[in-house]
Amino acid sequence: MTSFLASKGVLRRGLVWSAILPIVLTTADASCQGPQWDLVWEDDFNSFDPNRWQAVTSYAPTNNSRHAYLPSQVSIDSGDLVITSENIPAGSLPYRSGLVRTVASQQFGRWEVRAKLPVTTGMWPAIWLLPDTSAHPWPSGGEIDIMENRGNQPTRTSSAFHYGTSQPYRHDFVYDEQQTPTLAGALVRYDQGYHTYAVDWTPTYLRFYVDGVNYYTVYDEDVGGFLSQNAKPMQLILNTAVGGDFLPNPNASTVWPQQFRIDSVRVFEAADQPGAIELGNPGFEENDGSLAGWTVFGNDLPGNPNVRAANEAVRTGAASLKLFGSYRGGLSLSGVSQGITVQAGDEVTATLQALVRSADALAGGNRVEMKIEFYNAFGAKHGGAGMLGEHRLVVADAATGHDAWLPHTLQLIAPEGAAEARLAIVFEQSDYDGGAIHLDDILFASRPAVPLGDYNGDGAVDAADYTVWRDALGQTGDNLAADGDRSGAVDSLDLNVWRQHFAGAGGVSGQAVPSPNSGALAGVTLLVGIGAASKQTLQPAQHD
Repeated sequence: MTSFLASKGVLRRGLVWSAILPIVLTTADASCQGPQWDLVWEDDFNSFDPNRWQAVTSYAPTNNSRHAYLPSQVSIDSGDLVITSENIPAGSLPYRSGLVRTVASQQFGRWEVRAKLPVTTGMWPAIWLLPDTSAHPWPSGGEIDIMENRGNQPTRTSSAFHYGTSQPYRHDFVYDEQQTPTLAGALVRYDQGYHTYAVDWTPTYLRFYVDGVNYYTVYDEDVGGFLSQNAKPMQLILNTAVGGDFLPNPNASTVWPQQFRIDSVRVFEAADQPGAIELGNPGFEENDGSLAGWTVFGNDLPGNPNVRAANEAVRTGAASLKLFGSYRGGLSLSGVSQGITVQAGDEVTATLQALVRSADALAGGNRVEMKIEFYNAFGAKHGGAGMLGEHRLVVADAATGHDAWLPHTLQLIAPEGAAEARLAIVFEQSDYDGGAIHLDDILFASRPAVPLGDYNGDGAVDAADYTVWRDALGQTGDNLAADGDRSGAVDSLDLNVWRQHFAGAGGVSGQAVPSPNSGALAGVTLLVGIGAASKQTLQPAQHD
């Protein structure tokens, strides 16, 4: 399915762009989902750096925990920072564990921690950010929990933001949890390998990641402006608590000792001059099949994530995106999204391949849409003040044919003020209707719109475009470069399109333009000598 728009001297073509102007799609690092980041420091833990880290001594329980923090429980082993939790009493407490925190604080940026978690009943490993609470009593400066895990839930992690006031005391928080399946469908255990936990912290949002997947976002407007107005510079903390309010205390099933192994820490700040952000992981192949680089929403089916990379149906490579409903009742929305940088007037195109298996056909009112959304700031909230509009295309519903990959294309012009175009693929489930869809080979990119008459796509209407028209004269078909009026044929009317926009820019009078029957380029040479090339003014499309 193709979309075509043409107005005000700008050509919007549903064509294969490489025939006119090559589009280079890079596999963007997951950390590039705007803003872009500059590395400030990193630690691979070949040694313990006391100028960067402090190992804490504390016999004061928090959250009804059952341990003391002792520096002796912190060590370096085989390039890992190791926090060991043991069932050895310390003071009046039955267990001992470790906590390290950075000496320096930072406000805003990106934090990445690659780690292997301790998993058994009573273990509470955490990666989090906290201000100096002696200067900013909790929770008045905020708290960012990048990753927390209950040791009795080895396949689940969570992230949270705590905020409020200290006088009078008021504590609010928001949080979400995630699980990740392998391509085969089994849930990932976070004690059986190293995984990367990250957060992007800006004045307008927090984005939480596991292995490059943005599974949870907190916007400034969700927390009453606290991120932009009240959150203070914070230290990074790595620790394992034992027992407490968050999880069951250790019991007879608990395995001792336990190790929280941290392979690396990387800390970034926003780049002064960020570059273009392009689509990452378009075929869901990264990390041996994953949603890295994508934002996930509505992935709410416990034990059976309904937004996942899968291999049941694959068009190319080893993986595709599989979506199905979360079975929450009523209308539920699930899917993925990813943004690219744009400017007003850019031509934005999204294409994808979709397949519905007959063995798992969409039922009832279920349907799948692809959307292109425009925002005036990168990362702005859907439906918020920064959203400029969105356009939808139904990809599949209960009437869609089965067991065949079908292409779909949506093409638009970025409106005035646009900084981000965001592709969203949305599964709409009505009540408990069943079915699933598979999607693969996503393309999502932008380029400056092509002026009418610019048949070689170089951004100028000039004599070279006449040559393209002359060589294509008489051709028929879809998406012909020199088919200026989009009639499906290259004919004299397309010469008139070129003539109008070349001469319309003051380059030459209509009498000097060659006719279709001239067969000579002498007139074209004359045109080059007389007039400069024309660049058309780009006008944004209207959006709902």
